Amino acid sequence: MAAALATATRFYAAMVASYFAGVTTCFAADCPTVTPAGSMNPTEHKAFGRAFKAALPDAHMEIEKAVEAGSEVFIAGRFRSTHTGDLATQQGTLPASGTPLDLPYADYFRVEGGQIVEHRVYSDQVEMMAQFGASPQ
Repeated sequence: MAAALATATRFYAAMVASYFAGVTTCFAADCPTVTPAGSMNPTEHKAFGRAFKAALPDAHMEIEKAVEAGSEVFIAGRFRSTHTGDLATQQGTLPASGTPLDLPYADYFRVEGGQIVEHRVYSDQVEMMAQFGASPQ
């Protein structure tokens, strides 16, 4: 496994384990993360990750495809979990639904010196809310 993919999978493993100190070491101190919810600095990204893990404690990312070129890696996969806790969002709190979540996603990472210096997340937020029962399917 090359360096960019290895760093991305190290980040995934730390998230699955709720090892947030390990998550922090995967990212450069000034790394922006861009998600469908907006751009986040590392502190905001950490809080976002904690909120997701509180609401979806069994969350894990399954890599289906990975394409790596030098310091960049693009990953397509599935985010799977069960919504067992309340999810705090910018729009308010989404009460636990008990429903499973199976959401396709894509991640782009640029890695330098073993740390992620750029991160972009692509996922369908409408599909996620529909699976939670918070919007029509």
